[in-house]
Amino acid sequence: MNHQKYLVKAGSRISLNDWDPDDRSATPGGSKADGQALLEKIGKEIDALQDMLYAQGKHSVLLVLQGMDTSGKDGVIRHVFSEVDPLGVRAVSFKAPTAHELAHD
Repeated sequence: MNHQKYLVKAGSRISLNDWDPDDRSATPGGSKADGQALLEKIGKEIDALQDMLYAQGKHSVLLVLQGMDTSGKDGVIRHVFSEVDPLGVRAVSFKAPTAHELAHD
């Protein structure tokens, strides 16, 4: 898995238009068991990095999940961050759907 592809330099500006929402290159291509093993490995890596980030007190990680209601965002957070200290994770909804958005499936 290529983690470097998704790193953004601190202080840089990004546009979501620069990211392909159909990019599946980071998705494990094996079985469900392979995916769970990979997630466990990544979770331990995230936990170690979280400890280092907290100790430095200088940087943060921003993870943006975009999806419609019931698209599985909560499950992703629950699974990916199951290996880390929950006190170091903050989940925030950044906007409520507009009336136009609510009118769609």
